[in-house]
Amino acid sequence: MSRIAQCACGACTITVAGEPQQHNVCHCTNCKRRTGSAFGISTYFLRADVVDMKGETGVYAFHHKVWNQDQERHFCARCGTTLFWYMSSRPTLVGIAGGCFDEGSLGEPAFSANDSQRTVWVTLPSHWRAT
Repeated sequence: MSRIAQCACGACTITVAGEPQQHNVCHCTNCKRRTGSAFGISTYFLRADVVDMKGETGVYAFHHKVWNQDQERHFCARCGTTLFWYMSSRPTLVGIAGGCFDEGSLGEPAFSANDSQRTVWVTLPSHWRAT
């Protein structure tokens, strides 16, 4: 099965085959700032599962001091949507913004990452695993 994630304006896409290695919501400050929201939906696929990329992306690269890892975020050069990213701590994976896939194509996230940093008014299903 292949899935396509696209930015808000549709100029940039990333197509992946196979199933996600991880699909979760994340409440860390890094994801909150990346999305400008209360959490990020992070979906990780094997880099080898990327079958196509289209459009011009800008790159914001930095070293995350707390996690001691390098991150590289790719965002649409036209609309600014962060579409995908790489982290040195997960060299075989590509992270893709879950909200950029068609509604329902990924199913329900499996867990809540960095749950201790969850915004107090955010409630999640009780059956989700929290880390």
